[in-house]
Amino acid sequence: MLDAPSPPRDVAVTFAGGGNRAFYQLGLLHHWGERLLPRLGAIAACSAGACVATLWLAGRETQTRAFWRARRQGVERNFQWARLLRGQRPTPHGPIYRDTLLCAYAEDGLARIQAAPFPVLIVTASPPPGIPTGVGAVLGFAAYNLEKRMRPDFVHPVLGRRLGFSAHVVDARTCTSAEELAALVIASSSTPPFTPVGRFGGRSLLDGGLVDNAPASAAEHVDGIRRSLVLLTRPYPASCLGEHGTRLYVAPTRKVPVEVWDYTRPELIDQTIEMGEREATIHDRALRRFLVR
Repeated sequence: MLDAPSPPRDVAVTFAGGGNRAFYQLGLLHHWGERLLPRLGAIAACSAGACVATLWLAGRETQTRAFWRARRQGVERNFQWARLLRGQRPTPHGPIYRDTLLCAYAEDGLARIQAAPFPVLIVTASPPPGIPTGVGAVLGFAAYNLEKRMRPDFVHPVLGRRLGFSAHVVDARTCTSAEELAALVIASSSTPPFTPVGRFGGRSLLDGGLVDNAPASAAEHVDGIRRSLVLLTRPYPASCLGEHGTRLYVAPTRKVPVEVWDYTRPELIDQTIEMGEREATIHDRALRRFLVR
């Protein structure tokens, strides 16, 4: 008997940013991962979505979640004005985030990502030419938040690109060390003061969400991609969700339990993952229909 042919790798998955809210995506993948992996032809991710995507591919979720919980012990506040007045970093997130990523990529974690049979595209944002990175960060995040408030139904922002921010995309498989990959993901997540300005490949970089917080177009340039699953991290109006052309947009049905940069209550991360697991069943019919089109 002849073996059944392997399914085509014609599906891209996009991991949107959203800080801790991105762990909703991890809950979805607990149910959908085995179904998606044989079909995956590309991943695109930015910000905390890049953290979740690489954590999933590294296969070290249990160890990394335990490490993060232990590493952040003693954190009672997410922002301390007194530290800022003393010229110190006012937030604890940067070092904890970096150490947690290094845990995810330890042992065989990095090798698993390097061996992925598809591009793992991490999207960062280059500031407009001629503008200091710090000024660009203030300008970019002000524009991002303004656009999000004015157009809550707008999944893909445009104001950042109009201001001169541009996408800088790197395939995570090309990183040769855990430290290099952590630097790439931190650059894609660069949201001062919570995480520092990113440095990768000799460039100063900022959060990829300043260009597109759900960068599906990055993966859709990969040869063979015919459809894209876009995993969002906050609720959107129904008109934004479901199938739109060759894309399927999936979002939480309500606000997730955890806040974007809350390191004080680790149980809320667990609850956010559990919410994703529950809601995978809600979205399952749409995914099945999408994959057999």
